[in-house]
Amino acid sequence: MDINAIKGISLVDFLHRLGYDPTGRDSKGLWFYAPYRNERKPSFHVNPRKNVWYDFGTGEGGDIFTLAGVMSGKTDFIEQARYIAEKMNMPVAKPYKPIPFVEEPTFENLEISRLESPALLRYLSERGIPKEIAQRYCVQADYTLHGKHYYAIGFENDAHGFELRNAFFKGSYPPKSITRIVNSNPRCNVFEGFIDFLSAERLGYNDGNDSVVLNSVANISKAIPALDGYSLILCYLDNDEAGRNALARLQKEFGDRVTDKSALYPNHKDLNDFLCQREQSQAKSLSYAERSQERRETQFLVSTPTTKQSIKFKL
Repeated sequence: MDINAIKGISLVDFLHRLGYDPTGRDSKGLWFYAPYRNERKPSFHVNPRKNVWYDFGTGEGGDIFTLAGVMSGKTDFIEQARYIAEKMNMPVAKPYKPIPFVEEPTFENLEISRLESPALLRYLSERGIPKEIAQRYCVQADYTLHGKHYYAIGFENDAHGFELRNAFFKGSYPPKSITRIVNSNPRCNVFEGFIDFLSAERLGYNDGNDSVVLNSVANISKAIPALDGYSLILCYLDNDEAGRNALARLQKEFGDRVTDKSALYPNHKDLNDFLCQREQSQAKSLSYAERSQERRETQFLVSTPTTKQSIKFKL
């Protein structure tokens, strides 16, 4: 099969071959769970008429070749075509240049304000992030999506887009980019997402260092120019394949200037998971200590005899 034939493959058929089927539809197309990440609600949209896709959770989109690139981790077009052909049991021929994809804006009426929502602050508190840290780096984003009003924690990136997060949604308001926190320090911490950055702040790992938050490992190429001037690059990335690939890319670029800090949380998915477990353990220890103190006080009261003293008055 030649490249033009691969170009004509339906994205819906390709996703079906990968094991993903639609969960719903709207006037423009079909909704799927994103095939390359975990999510609670489907945010991956396919327009069958144009044969293009868009991920509202990451702000990425394109045609079948760009999807193959995200799925396979390949940036070379021929390798992307080969990946599609293998999945569809078809051979590959001459190359094709993908058409740039532009998705119509969907977020509307975005309003940014101080983070004050009790529900959002409670969500962060449950993840080990106190109010003072949350309000220092985050905002509240109110917006309309598909005609409905939502609000979320907002974390601004260098392109003035926002990462959005609440208890039920993880996404972004475009454009997608990295976030730099600059303190004029020769050392720089690197995080995959802003919750891990906030976790490091809570744990005291930032300690005045500069920081780069990728806001997605797909942004690793955007981070490389920003990291070039640092003498030490400390990577607090996820303990999964994507995190290890991002670490390997940075090590290839910067050599022994890169230090893998995931050894601090080897048995946890990411830094925030480590923080949450630590907070829970400390809460249990404190609760146990309080109960022990109560038992000691109760035993003291029970074992202490009450005596009546007779007082004689001399007249």
